[in-house]
Amino acid sequence: MSGRQVKLEHAEKGSILYHYTKSNGINGIINHNCFWATKSDFLNDPNEFSHIRGIIDEVCRENIKKPAFREMFLKDSIYTDREKSREYFVLSFSKCRDSITMWSEFGNKTGYNIGFRSDDIIARIEEAAEIAYHGLVVYDAKQQKQLIRRIICNYLPNLLRMSMDEILEAGNHDRQDSTYLKACRKFRRTAEVYAMFFKHEGFAEEQEYRFIFKKQKNTAVYFRAKDGFMLPYIEIPLSEQNLPLEEIMIAPQNHIDLAKNGMEYMLHMKGYEAEVSLSNIKLRY
Repeated sequence: MSGRQVKLEHAEKGSILYHYTKSNGINGIINHNCFWATKSDFLNDPNEFSHIRGIIDEVCRENIKKPAFREMFLKDSIYTDREKSREYFVLSFSKCRDSITMWSEFGNKTGYNIGFRSDDIIARIEEAAEIAYHGLVVYDAKQQKQLIRRIICNYLPNLLRMSMDEILEAGNHDRQDSTYLKACRKFRRTAEVYAMFFKHEGFAEEQEYRFIFKKQKNTAVYFRAKDGFMLPYIEIPLSEQNLPLEEIMIAPQNHIDLAKNGMEYMLHMKGYEAEVSLSNIKLRY
């Protein structure tokens, strides 16, 4: 696992991670042992990545007292175009077994939810592709601020063996100072990763768990149509042995007998013994 400066909470041993998907997604996962990871800036919530900026501004206001230094640091780290940002792809799971929020996002008419044994599915994904980061999404603003504060007040000063004030003084004296530029680069890269794990507390019910993959030079990128635009994704092809399935749940508005029967027969044909159940959520029509 790279990036020890990024602190994320991992799945508890013996827990279940749930993957919400539509019928074409479940077909690809069960029949081809293949997950799709979406390019990070094409995820469902367009405000997701602007959210962290407010957190960073707040932490910098509290911990960098000189306004000129604060503006300089934010401009040279977060708002700079100096460096091409890395490309990341995201594969999402949830800790929540039956979530109305997740069903509404993944089509409660055609949706399915696959429950996997967390230890086993993490190991299988790791075997298939290099996981750059994985962990629970952070929804609590206080915790988000704490993680950003830790970079500014602990990680950077320890790494560069200078106080943050000294690092900023050096940058103020010379914007090309190597220590100052390194602090900006490290902060930007760490914030870039946290941006994929920080969400507004209004989404807390999703209990999302994310796997992040870094695009390599030889990574093949594919496209699929969604809501009138092309959505970039990469494939995470798992080995051919059966997946660590615990159960499959069928979306609230998909309670026709054929949905359950079809899924049970597909699992049977693939050699699975996982239970197929119906969502307990009652929807009004």
